[in-house]
Parts: sequence; C-alpha cells; structure tokens
Amino acid sequence: MRKRNRKINRYSSFTINTAGVVALLVTLFSMVMVYCVLGMRCTSIAQELQEAEKSYKQLSKECERVAARWTEMMAVDRLQDKLTRFGLEMNLPRQDQVVRMNAAGHPKPGQIAVARARERLATANMAQVTSEAQARKRSPRGKIR
Repeated sequence: MRKRNRKINRYSSFTINTAGVVALLVTLFSMVMVYCVLGMRCTSIAQELQEAEKSYKQLSKECERVAARWTEMMAVDRLQDKLTRFGLEMNLPRQDQVVRMNAAGHPKPGQIAVARARERLATANMAQVTSEAQARKRSPRGKIR
C-alpha cells in the first residue's frame, strides 16, 4: 500500500488553553456553591418565618381568649353579683368621677373631674395650713400637739 502525501498540520486553529478552562471551572464551582449557600439560607429564613407566624397565631388566639374573659368579668351584672356575694356596697363611678389618663400617666386636659380634684386639693391644703397656724397660736411652745 502506498502512503499518500499528506500535509501534517502541527498548529490547529482550535487550541485548548488549560488556564482558561481551570478558571472557567473554578468560576462555575464557586457560582454553584454560592447558589447552594443562598438556597440553604432562604430555606432557614422561611422556616423561622413559619415558626414566628405560628407563635403569632397562638398569641393572638390567647389575646382574644383573655379579652373575652376580661369582658365577661367586667359585665355590670357579673360585677354586681360578685359585690353582693362578698357583701360590698359599691356603685359604678359617675361621669364626673372618671379621670382619663394619657400614655405618659397624666390626666387628659379639659376634664371636669381633674379641675374639681385640683380645687379640692387646693382647698384642703389651705384648710390644713390654716389649722396648723391656729394650733401653733394655741400651743405654748409653738409646736403642734
């Protein structure tokens, strides 16, 4: 058999660069790892969120139960029954006896009961000062007995 005369092409047009392939593989591997880590983090956040929603539902149900119990206990007929059972004579306060407070613990402005309480306090303080002065005049050493 006769061999053909072929031209051997030592340099092909397609060359494989090993550094480029390694860089591509490392980049691909790192992207896959980042994707997996982010997926696990999202899964853990979703589980925490489900647990928080479950506890929120339980707490809201508990709050509704306590509010219903409180409303039932504060009904006027229930209060009257308890008062008569324990032998207490009490009535609900009149509108002018109710003082509404703000979040800071101070009475809200413009309430009649607050103005009356201040007047009573001022009158009581004046009466106390007057009685102390009269007691000093009666006492031989100026001390209150």
